[in-house]
Amino acid sequence: MLKSKVDEVLQDVNKLPAISSVVSQVLEKLQKPDVNIADLAQEISKDPAITANVIKLSNSAYYRASKPIRTVQEALMTLGIKTVKEIVLLTAAKGILAQDLNSYQLEAAQLWTASLLVAELSSKIVQHKKLKIDKDLAFTSGLLCSVGKIVLAQFFSPVMMQIKTDLKDNKEPFPTLEKKYFGYTHMEVSENLLKRWNFPEELTDVVANYLTPETSKVNPLLTSVVHIASILIVVSGIGIDIGGESVPISPFALSQTGVTDADIETYFVHIPDLQAGLADLLNV
Repeated sequence: MLKSKVDEVLQDVNKLPAISSVVSQVLEKLQKPDVNIADLAQEISKDPAITANVIKLSNSAYYRASKPIRTVQEALMTLGIKTVKEIVLLTAAKGILAQDLNSYQLEAAQLWTASLLVAELSSKIVQHKKLKIDKDLAFTSGLLCSVGKIVLAQFFSPVMMQIKTDLKDNKEPFPTLEKKYFGYTHMEVSENLLKRWNFPEELTDVVANYLTPETSKVNPLLTSVVHIASILIVVSGIGIDIGGESVPISPFALSQTGVTDADIETYFVHIPDLQAGLADLLNV
């Protein structure tokens, strides 16, 4: 098992994916009920890349601003704090997820497309089923579920043949094989990363449990939504990795959300439309 080597990486901040300190500060400010828009705009503007993307995406067809946006403060005033937070996290996530995961047999474009689709479908499920979850929270929760794979991918090579044999001979969910060979599932690594980045506990809980929503301790309903979205995107063939379609939809998740077989068929049919609507975000 390669657990000790994974442990070394998880303890070495220089070997882990990093996000801008501005993102951490923005998330911290947003957890305060009395957040000041001017202060938030000033914090975001400290990072030129994030600032550029906030303005660019605020003016995109996806976000449909009611007027041209020229500054971060205008974006906050026009689109709202939640939407700008979503754009900030999109920018941070693209910087991390836009890389090939050859060991998982995933190209960067596939990983980013799949991550965005899980986020978008999570948001759509919340709206369609009229669940008591903020659609922006659902989007953000679905975006980062695969981030742990970036850490584990570097350890695949020494055991690749064994993993392929296990995949051929066993029908176990792929996270079970991750745990067997690396001592961690990608969900556990994602949880570790989000905690290091000081992300809210609700988001950390989702990435830690999205394939096993019944184990969620913070928000089982939100985790169930992301679970369903992630499975449907994989089944559609987008972002499917070496693990294939080894995780079925959880009955617990269906019970929590009220999603029916008919709903699943509808969501599945509309995945191409969702992907077309994400054109602006795919090119962040």
